Amino acid sequence: MRKFILNEAFGIVALTVLLIPQIAHTIYVFKINSQYTDPWFGWCYAIGIDLAILIFTVKGWTRTANAYFAGTLAHNLVYQFYPESIWSSILICIMLSATIFSFSHLFYHKDKAVDRNDTALELQASAILLRLTANMEAGICYEAQPYLCPECNQSFANTKKLNGHISGHKQKDMWFVENYDNWEAENAKRAVLCD
Repeated sequence: MRKFILNEAFGIVALTVLLIPQIAHTIYVFKINSQYTDPWFGWCYAIGIDLAILIFTVKGWTRTANAYFAGTLAHNLVYQFYPESIWSSILICIMLSATIFSFSHLFYHKDKAVDRNDTALELQASAILLRLTANMEAGICYEAQPYLCPECNQSFANTKKLNGHISGHKQKDMWFVENYDNWEAENAKRAVLCD
């Protein structure tokens, strides 16, 4: 039961059911302030406004959904207290224009969304690069280091670095070539695997 209630489809159905009485309020305010008797486009307006709330909520446009919350709250207050006032006409004009603009922006103005996504990807790549740089400065290596020192098992990216390291062992009399078996052949095999 819990999974059913937390399901997104259930939430959309529940919200749709809750929007039905809101449609009735909106239609009433529209009819009272219309010069037409029983205009069918009052239904279009009411359903469109309430679907806008549903769509913006599902799309994650929380600021826009909050603005529509304020608009529908105003619709309810006008319905209750001032159904025939000038404020209801002004409210209808504002809500209709805002809905058309918001829908247009949501469905047809995709350039900004692409730019925002590109910027987000650039920021994410920059953060990864900073993390990699910090790790490398801390001694974490990301390049292949197939050449192992047979004495201390420290790894190196190429033979030049390994030979420089080995000369340090030789200077300290810590190099015992007889103990290392086929260490050069093993390094060569590992280097081939990295290519």
